[in-house]
Amino acid sequence: MKTTSLVLAILLGAAMVAGAILLRPSAFRECVGVISSEIVRQDLTVTLDPRDVEARAARVCSGADG
Repeated sequence: MKTTSLVLAILLGAAMVAGAILLRPSAFRECVGVISSEIVRQDLTVTLDPRDVEARAARVCSGADG
């Protein structure tokens, strides 16, 4: 019983650490977020498809769209 609890606690801790690493935003993701919000802020008068905004921001962040 004691061993099982210890094993479960270790596995839970490892899963939490792995989740934190995977959910941490990358530099590219942060760039897309910043550029997307700037695109939306500049174009408040038009209806923008979020997928188009994110795709445009991704192109800017990757250097494909100057």
